[in-house]
Amino acid sequence: MGAWWLLARRARSVSADLVGAAAAVERGAPALVIAVAVASAVGSAAFATASAAGADASGYLSEAGQWTSGQLFYREPLAATVGDPWLTTPLGWRPGPHAGLQAPTYPPGLPLLMALPHAAGGAAAARWVVTLAAALAVWATGLMATRFAGGIAGVIAAVAIATTPVFLFQSVQPMSDVPVTAAWMLTWLLVLRQASGIGDRGSGVAARGDQPLGLSFLAGISCAIAVMIRPNLAPLAAVPLFAIGFNIRRLVAFSLPVALAGLALMWLQWHWYGSPLRSGYGSADELFTLANIGANAARYSVWLVTTSPLLLAAPAGIWLAWRQPPSKALAAFAALVVAAYLVYAVFEVWSYLRFLLPAMAVAAVFAAMAIAAAIGRLPSPMRVMATLAVILGIAAPGISQARALETFRLADQQRRVAQVANFLSTTLPADGVVVSGEQSGALRYHTGRSILRWDVASPGALAAALAVLNAAGRPVVVALDAWEYEPFRARLGALPAVSLEWPSVFDAGTSHRTRVWRLSDRDRFLRGEHVQTLRQP
Repeated sequence: MGAWWLLARRARSVSADLVGAAAAVERGAPALVIAVAVASAVGSAAFATASAAGADASGYLSEAGQWTSGQLFYREPLAATVGDPWLTTPLGWRPGPHAGLQAPTYPPGLPLLMALPHAAGGAAAARWVVTLAAALAVWATGLMATRFAGGIAGVIAAVAIATTPVFLFQSVQPMSDVPVTAAWMLTWLLVLRQASGIGDRGSGVAARGDQPLGLSFLAGISCAIAVMIRPNLAPLAAVPLFAIGFNIRRLVAFSLPVALAGLALMWLQWHWYGSPLRSGYGSADELFTLANIGANAARYSVWLVTTSPLLLAAPAGIWLAWRQPPSKALAAFAALVVAAYLVYAVFEVWSYLRFLLPAMAVAAVFAAMAIAAAIGRLPSPMRVMATLAVILGIAAPGISQARALETFRLADQQRRVAQVANFLSTTLPADGVVVSGEQSGALRYHTGRSILRWDVASPGALAAALAVLNAAGRPVVVALDAWEYEPFRARLGALPAVSLEWPSVFDAGTSHRTRVWRLSDRDRFLRGEHVQTLRQP
């Protein structure tokens, strides 16, 4: 930069060079957006978690594995000897309609996308779906802003969503938030390409009423995928119809895949949960209530302001784009996404801002439009420098805050679950049983061993189950995250068999730890024999 400045001053071409650079950004915006998308994918792949830790990751990955088996239900053999079906059902699953059958908690969209790569390479291959979705979401967001307001807006929008802390946080985990954002943004990009009243400023080709009918069908397929991934937003599939306009052939082409996806989803929910209108999370009246609006509005507002303040410029972009007809439908979509989650259950952790990612991607488009308009009012030589300053001002704080929120340490923190699973796979016989809670789904997924859920078990039910297992000669271990130890003891510590007063046999993790106790070690400990703990960093 310094060398250019000296040479340009000597040639008296500073202004001309800056004007040329700004024009180059406009011309090269599609390539720059692709570069940002590729960088997003590289970051996702580099920091991707390797363990199916917790309920969400294990739920999606185990459901993907279940799809490859060709069976709608998981058959749990331990259920025949334990009365309470919830006791043998790990997180990410729920009891099915018949004894011994378990249905997935999560919608089928993401697991279906993961099924083929999971069959080919397990969890390591399946998580590439999220990595590719991260790139697609960034690309679609940037290209959409380019179509509305030009290349500078497109690059700013791509950088804005790519470096949003919650987007970074979710792009390294096998969860549905980034894929559903990618599906929705691709839907809107395809819809806007054929909508009247908006030009393709990235390529100089105006959108026309005679765009190929196939675009509507592709948009419908993308929308159908979004519906299958996140069914509670299914009613929002009607919003793009207002942007498509009154064209029967296009409306049918868009609606057909969405309708088929809706029917398939209702059929699955009927088989899994007993009603086409009931999800794995429960019925609508159990999940949504107007009483949640105040608490959710306060939390989402604080999280948004503290992690992604740039997106607050979106209303200015909406005002600027209001005369372009598709902008009204796009803004309505984002508002309805927010409304859907204002009445949803209340959560206390900032990462639940992930629910709003589709709306945040749309907000990035409108915010970029407002910023690009402001840059466009500057003298021509200042525009490229202002653009670079804005991009740096967006990316640096976003990445820094994502680092502070431990986004780039997740893989290290969750490695312990794979370590525990490897230990159990090599030391616990195939008929062994794992008593667990938070990692119940992950440990069944990784080891294939049956589990007992301590967090849903009464002392009497667990004691009865352990007596049956002991009589059958089946070994039992307890696997707990560090934070679960005290709640476990408070709930079940009165049972001598699981009092956990003896040392753990395995201890893994760094800032987050998981420990394993063998119930057979209790007698050794009471006899005064040494129980050695294997520690795995």
